[in-house]
Amino acid sequence: MTKLISVASHAASKSLVQDGQPIKRSHIQEVLVAILGYQTYAAFSVEENDESLEYHLDDAEMLVLNPPAGERRAHALDVAAPGLIAACIAALQDVAPVRVFADLDHFYDDYAREELVDTINNSDDVSAAMSETNAYFDSDANLPYETPATDDLWAARSEWCIEASGDMTGGHDTESDRMFAGDTLNCRGKLKFDKAGRAGLIFVESDGSAGVDESWREQDFEYDEAQEADLGIPEF
Repeated sequence: MTKLISVASHAASKSLVQDGQPIKRSHIQEVLVAILGYQTYAAFSVEENDESLEYHLDDAEMLVLNPPAGERRAHALDVAAPGLIAACIAALQDVAPVRVFADLDHFYDDYAREELVDTINNSDDVSAAMSETNAYFDSDANLPYETPATDDLWAARSEWCIEASGDMTGGHDTESDRMFAGDTLNCRGKLKFDKAGRAGLIFVESDGSAGVDESWREQDFEYDEAQEADLGIPEF
């Protein structure tokens, strides 16, 4: 993966020069590795040569970048170039042999959320929960669009997970003889990855689960109490 840094720094340097922002190649390399989750280029080199690690950056199936870390490194180097971070991100996305997400939010928006929804939809546990409700479900799980809180991706050394919770609402035939037993599931999906370098991920497995939302029972109970009060039915 050292070759990636070399090629990306060349591409970023060329772009910056064209924009009238020439920067030392060594400084660009430092910012690139910071965006990839490393404190310094020296730290990157040490980890790349650590044979005790199962995976290295070159093994990654996808990369998730950390632009704020790149900005902090550029500030520490006293490198003032408005387009530096954007040029480094664009260079990595252009030359890397795997998919590169500009940050964690893009990773969730463009990849993880859809994978989590599919995991929930295809889960046996979720199918079992559906059967408890007597309802029919023809829509996907509704997960938040905001990136869920996770452990620090770039600090994790061996594995990393992302999880999201939401709900799935079904329908119920009001003319059916089957008793209503709920029409909403509380869902949860989880994706697990091995780490390959600080920014690299290798997909391992996914898991989806669900349980019937029982809040309708309390609502029915409150409704029955209200009806009894309106009808003047005495309480015993």
